[in-house]
Amino acid sequence: MIRKPFKSYIRLKKFPQEDSKERILAYRITAIILLLFFLLLSARLWYLQILHGDEYRAESERNRVKTVRLMASRGKILDRDGRLLAGVKPSFNICLIRKDITDMEALLSRLLPLLDQPSSKIRARLYASRKQPRFMPIVIERNASWETVCRVEARLSELPGVRVEVAPTRRYPRGKLAPHLLGYLGEISLKELQKGKYPHARSGDLVGKYGLEARYESLLAGHSGKKIMEVDARGRLIRVIKTIPPTPGEDLVLSLDLDLQLAAEEALGDNCGAVVVLNPRNGQILAMASGPKFDPSLFANGLSSQEWKTLNDPLTRPLINKAIQGQYPPGSTFKPFMATALLQEGIINPDETVFCNGSFKLGRRRFRCWKRWGHGKVNLYKSIVESCDVYYYQNGLKLGIDRIEKYSRLFGFGTKTGLDLPGEKPGFVPSRVWKLRRFQEPWQKGETLNVSIGQGFMLVTPLQLAMATAAIANDGKLYRPIYLLSQAPVLQKELGLKNRVIQIIKHDMEGVVEDKHGTARGIRLPDVTIAGKTGTAQVVKQAKAGQHDELPWKYRDHALFIAFAPVEDPQLAVAVIIEHGGHGGSAAAPVAKAVIERWYQKRAPKPSFLPEDSAGLHLDIDEHPALLRRSPSGVKS
Repeated sequence: MIRKPFKSYIRLKKFPQEDSKERILAYRITAIILLLFFLLLSARLWYLQILHGDEYRAESERNRVKTVRLMASRGKILDRDGRLLAGVKPSFNICLIRKDITDMEALLSRLLPLLDQPSSKIRARLYASRKQPRFMPIVIERNASWETVCRVEARLSELPGVRVEVAPTRRYPRGKLAPHLLGYLGEISLKELQKGKYPHARSGDLVGKYGLEARYESLLAGHSGKKIMEVDARGRLIRVIKTIPPTPGEDLVLSLDLDLQLAAEEALGDNCGAVVVLNPRNGQILAMASGPKFDPSLFANGLSSQEWKTLNDPLTRPLINKAIQGQYPPGSTFKPFMATALLQEGIINPDETVFCNGSFKLGRRRFRCWKRWGHGKVNLYKSIVESCDVYYYQNGLKLGIDRIEKYSRLFGFGTKTGLDLPGEKPGFVPSRVWKLRRFQEPWQKGETLNVSIGQGFMLVTPLQLAMATAAIANDGKLYRPIYLLSQAPVLQKELGLKNRVIQIIKHDMEGVVEDKHGTARGIRLPDVTIAGKTGTAQVVKQAKAGQHDELPWKYRDHALFIAFAPVEDPQLAVAVIIEHGGHGGSAAAPVAKAVIERWYQKRAPKPSFLPEDSAGLHLDIDEHPALLRRSPSGVKS
């Protein structure tokens, strides 16, 4: 047996010891790594289960439980007889929820070919909604067609984050009827959401933006419900857990009379202007038309740049409710109110005459009457029936601007009427104090002459004119205008006028229509006695008589007419303005005639039998108003 050297033995014994140390070090490192791993795992579990446990449990529950919003049906808007002016219909909206989308571009590449909207419009909507919370749905196509809905529903499994919602939407069955009064809906903006202006609404909802739709948004909108459902991992329905039905919005019943509204709008046609019809007994608005009209449904679907440009035309101003926001010189329609002041103050006797040779000279300036050759001897009756300016020039100086201002305000001019609609204008009544403050100049007599015939600084709205006319018709009571049938009449004030004064003014206004020399004799009706007053308000000073038709449209005179009927028992007070229409008797008076005629046709005794059509079925006159309607006619004042 050969023995190894002692040194070699020692070296062999040392190697296992060094190897053992290295293994121990390796074990320790491994243990440290495992410890760190378990520490990290514990920290993560603490983070997930303790710190954010409630949040993730809720998220897990949301993945298992799906909540679908059930939108409330918007309240209807009805006329005084219960006929539908604005209703609802079901529609489909295509929505995106960005929280559920991992790759937006990939999703859009699959989704856009299925939709009817251009891709640029959809991308613009997504960009506009970029600041809203990711969990809120973005409506990318509203009122989608059934074909579009079918295409999207068939591929929903390939379209994460896409949802098809059933939503009630506004329906205006009569198209452009009374859009300035009814208003319109538009999509709620991000700013409105942030301000909490509409607490019942969420992103993508339509809310009232104008008119009654805006004024009664909280009443009409109702409250949404929800359906809570259990779904599987693929989002398929397992069972319905709970359903909370929506609360529909309340209906609005207006004092508006659909037949009179249709008559007013048809007679107004495509003209710029306004028609207001009131019940003088209580201030109820029976018709309110403003032209040109617009389609209220355009705003819900989004306007093109061309549509928006048309609606904001600076000349025609379609979005302005001219009945309450249009301010115009009243022209000769102001003369009955001037005559009332003159009689009440005892300045004139109805039988006293003034000679009109066609003009009135004040200093070195000559103020002309509309009739160049003059009216001859003019008393109060003739001054209203034939609309003599010289009569009011002379007597206006005697009345003075201070008392003109007093009686103007007594009839409600220069202040808002109190109508419960936003945006109403107050008109304007000038005074000495205002002139001095505004121009640092004293009031001039020539300005009194202009105001005496409804020109100069004087401005009124058609609603104010209708209210003042109603105050004459009802013997001196000024009612606040109202449009809800359930609202009680509000008497703003008694004018305190002498009964004799009011009866004289009524009689003289009757002559405007019924007298053979009246400026509105062309609108006489065989069965209704009408009292009225024509007016022509200058927009610019014309150098020569007869120049009107040669001027550009925007410089032509406004045509006005006020009326009440029947004279013996007034039930209608009407104010009409046709912008740049020329003469009140030929342009504005026929519009009032159409309204009054339609009112009479509704109340005239109907025959005991109706004509039958070819199938032997009776025709309903109310469903076929063309059977009764006659074309309005008129003459120049």
